[in-house]
Amino acid sequence: MWMGLNVPMKIRWKILIILLTFSLVPLFVLKTHGLNSLKTLGSDLQAQTRMTLLERATESLSRQAKGTAAMINLEDRLYRTTLKSVQGEAEIRLTDDDVAPMQSKPYITTPDGSEDPPALINNPAYKKRALMGKGMNRKEQHTMAAIQRGDLIDLPISLDHVSFWLPMGLSRKQAAQGISRLAPLLHAFQACWSTLGDLVLWQEVILENGLVVTYPAHDSFPRKYDARTHPWYTELKKSMEAGWALPFPDAATRTLCYRLSAPLTDHDGKFIGAASLVIPVGAALNSSLIVGNNGRTETMMVSSRLDEKEHRNSLLVVGKVGDDPLQDTVHTMPGRFWLAPPEPEWLTEDTPEFETLIEDVSKGDSGVLQMNFKGIPCLWTYSPINKSLSLLLITPVRDFTAEADEAEQYVRESIANQYEGTSWIAIFVIAAIALVAYFASKSFSRPISKLSEAVIKVGNGDWDVRADFHSKDELGELAANFNNMVPQLREHSATQQALSLADEAQQSLFPQGPPVVDGADIGARCVFSEKTGGDYYDFLGCRTCGPKTFAASIGDVSGHGISAALLMTSARAYIRALTGQGIALVDIISRVNRLITKDCSKTGHFMTAFTFICSIEEKKINWIRAGHDPALLYTPAEDTFEELLGGGMALGVDENFLYMENVTTIKSGQILILYTDGIWEAHSPAGEIFGKDKLRRIICENCHKPAQDMVDLLLNEVQNHRKGLPLEDDCTAIIVKFL
Repeated sequence: MWMGLNVPMKIRWKILIILLTFSLVPLFVLKTHGLNSLKTLGSDLQAQTRMTLLERATESLSRQAKGTAAMINLEDRLYRTTLKSVQGEAEIRLTDDDVAPMQSKPYITTPDGSEDPPALINNPAYKKRALMGKGMNRKEQHTMAAIQRGDLIDLPISLDHVSFWLPMGLSRKQAAQGISRLAPLLHAFQACWSTLGDLVLWQEVILENGLVVTYPAHDSFPRKYDARTHPWYTELKKSMEAGWALPFPDAATRTLCYRLSAPLTDHDGKFIGAASLVIPVGAALNSSLIVGNNGRTETMMVSSRLDEKEHRNSLLVVGKVGDDPLQDTVHTMPGRFWLAPPEPEWLTEDTPEFETLIEDVSKGDSGVLQMNFKGIPCLWTYSPINKSLSLLLITPVRDFTAEADEAEQYVRESIANQYEGTSWIAIFVIAAIALVAYFASKSFSRPISKLSEAVIKVGNGDWDVRADFHSKDELGELAANFNNMVPQLREHSATQQALSLADEAQQSLFPQGPPVVDGADIGARCVFSEKTGGDYYDFLGCRTCGPKTFAASIGDVSGHGISAALLMTSARAYIRALTGQGIALVDIISRVNRLITKDCSKTGHFMTAFTFICSIEEKKINWIRAGHDPALLYTPAEDTFEELLGGGMALGVDENFLYMENVTTIKSGQILILYTDGIWEAHSPAGEIFGKDKLRRIICENCHKPAQDMVDLLLNEVQNHRKGLPLEDDCTAIIVKFL
């Protein structure tokens, strides 16, 4: 039939016929032979036993969950009471004018070292990860020789002192008043320590200037640590209410901790800092765990208070126990080494039970639910930790149904006996299928191997290679398409290489940096789009320019690609050649226009430009605008913008166009801004353009910064506005601040 129709049989039909032939027969045999045997097996006893055991386990876990919630609630009250005492004592010390003299020199730690350090003693209750390996610390070979990178080591602390951390940018003099006022907090910290003990890792007071007071004293903060940059500090400053923050790795020990913080205020209610308790997530939880961690129970902390719309029906996993490679070490230190997932992890199940779980966690209720986890039936036991977090333990049902599993094992053995007779049949069928599949694969594996070898050769630059085999199925079509593709790839590769070389040549023509001019601060930068474009800027030399006179030009060639880049290069050469001859600005632009018009007579390209000469001594700008966006002259003292308009056609349109030179006086403090349309026409994913109003607002808000910083910030804001979208056009800006 196939031969008569002369229609080539596709590979997928060949494979289908083979699989149907050698699969349906054994399946039919196994089904008819084993179905009657399976129907005779009774499973009522196993199902009833499993149900009874699960009911008992659910009732027991429910009672324990409620007890755990009550215990955690009591510990929450204890933490809040302790924090309130630290908060009150700190506010009194900070606002009281009568400052008692310090009894001893304060222990100060900075990114560069420490001052007047006390005797720090390794405390087994405090651990951190070793950052060096064996042999990295030769001074302490007797204690460090066996330590590998990532091992747990004791953290040196002092229970008789507080430490003062000065982050980068905070000098000893600036922190002196805060240190003298907060040094007496040692007794308050020690009193709280006697109450909480191992339930708290650190007691801290953070001031608005960045000063951090910590008890117990230590010197393990990272060099760049600044508590004010953390989200919990920003949220506390905004809400002005005591509360819990989501767990985050502690800066000193890198262990997962959550933080209870309260604001510090002065007599007028103004925010002046924060008081915090840094609490290892397991300090309270490990003593209250509902079931033991037997290696199969997933123990985690979850939160349902999410802002992301796509995760509203999910639970965020904040911390987990049991995934650490040094698991045995972690278990010897309960509560200290809960781990945050390396990437955001979400729990999501599309079941009514999971919706109930989310609702209960949001309300702060405790309970037990049965549903699958990673395809395994489990009991989900949960109890609240605080308003934002809940403790969740997921235990496989099989841990509670061992007796039922024994019954199930008996049933499986019976099934195995029933299938013993059919096993030999299955083995014979499988062997036959394997034999047929082996010989069938030979018919198409060889062409695929040849095609693979040809692809590798093309990848290595051999453009003359071809797929040397022929057939009437998909493999033959693939070989033909491959042979047609190779010449096209070769042409495309050559084109891309030419574009890349043009890009490199274009970028090398831009100035390496702005000129240094007395009385002016100049910044400039160009960000290229993915295509070879035509943005241009340059700082020009001229015979009439003195130490306080400079000239600059900015332009934008229409279109993209090689032709636009060549036109930009030609325009740059024309302008540079003419400005070096002492010719008047209007004559320079007119001659450049005539030259560009001749170059563009057949291409349809044109170029907008804005060129100016600035004399700092004469306080004036001579400028010509050739179809370009008008420059902006911003006066910070009056908060006003002036547009340097002036009429002028784009270069390359009319070679006889008469350009007019404009003059504007300048004052000290004013800012000149030149830019291309790629900045204000940049689009966000929603289609919103960056706009000139936003450009002006950025200039206003950052006018106090150096010119180059203003340019960089403006272009960074354009990048943030695009939110990952590719750049549609080059973005260029020149900013001149008149000092």
